[in-house]
Amino acid sequence: MRKDSDLRWFDLKKTLQEADKKELIDTIQNLYRLSEENRRYLLAGNIEPKAESGVLEAYREIIKNEFFPEKGHGTLRYSVAEKAIDNYWKASKDLEGKLELMLFYVENGVDFTNEYGDINEEFYDKIVDMLEKFCIFLKKSEGKILYPRFKKRLFEIRKKSEGIGWGFEDDVELLIEYVEDFFE
Repeated sequence: MRKDSDLRWFDLKKTLQEADKKELIDTIQNLYRLSEENRRYLLAGNIEPKAESGVLEAYREIIKNEFFPEKGHGTLRYSVAEKAIDNYWKASKDLEGKLELMLFYVENGVDFTNEYGDINEEFYDKIVDMLEKFCIFLKKSEGKILYPRFKKRLFEIRKKSEGIGWGFEDDVELLIEYVEDFFE
């Protein structure tokens, strides 16, 4: 008998190619039932556009829960919030949704430091890094048409960042100014 480590994608692909439609649907259904992460991934990549807002909201909840859970204090597991953004993107290839989640991450970071005070260098680096990635995607050809949708929220982030230390205010100001200059 082969060990799991001996199994390769090629082997699975061959089996799936030989399966009929019902077997494939059953396999996907089993994956769907296996974990919430699988459900979100499958829905994000395969749902009708009119139902997509519910899928995006599920990913927003993951991010929000890392900063502001319903009970207790946020755990700030950056990897969990960032993975939610990556998983949404991998499944849906929806740039507007990805940008929405990225900016939501930044907004929550700014709100978190305004709520709880000075955090630490890693925190500010993570938030600035996400804002920088957001700005890079926004300036790409497919992102340019989305700038008006996010412009007001960028202004709010800049405003709420005033007076925050660790160079955070300066970094936010520069990144947003850079984007504004690009679009003017």
